[in-house]
Amino acid sequence: MAKFKFLVLVISIFFVIQSCSLPHYMMENKAQTTGLDFTKGKWLINDIDCPGNVYQQLFQESTKDFGLFLADRLYPVYNVKGIILPQKIKFNPSKNDIKEMKKGCVGFDYFINIRAGKLKEEIGSIDLTPHHLNTSKTNQSEVFIEIYDLNLSEIIYSQKVIGTSSAVKDNQDVHFSRASSGLIMGAYRKLINDISSKSIK
Repeated sequence: MAKFKFLVLVISIFFVIQSCSLPHYMMENKAQTTGLDFTKGKWLINDIDCPGNVYQQLFQESTKDFGLFLADRLYPVYNVKGIILPQKIKFNPSKNDIKEMKKGCVGFDYFINIRAGKLKEEIGSIDLTPHHLNTSKTNQSEVFIEIYDLNLSEIIYSQKVIGTSSAVKDNQDVHFSRASSGLIMGAYRKLINDISSKSIK
């Protein structure tokens, strides 16, 4: 009886694994081979541009992670009086754009900009579509982190990670996939691990 139950469990696990779509993450900027020097300067972290359902988690994770690198030298922009910045700071800014940012961030040396978004959301975490009606579906999200040296008016880190989870057409009636919000957090984690592994702390 025990062997039969064990066999049923193994078969059940097999079918769950078969119906799972494991997410994969791809870094876009192959040219970003260097990290950062976190041992000096005052750092601002911008308010995060992302979907509302992940904002709180992404904000908490990013301030915690960069706080571990910088301790008391990390400042969220909305906690600092006298900061004057555009409502939305575009990515890949020009040298002149960063010079203008510096004018509104007097006393700060570095600026962290984070953006996250959903690219595709075609499937829920659990999809119960009968297999004869199945079509290939994809969830896809991206996270982009840029960091600017305000004194040199340069981008010193720029990397994007795209996370993808797909359910392909097959004979399964149940599919488990990573939702777009989960892909955002997974992509963010890959980015912070990249920064951590390459940087001076």
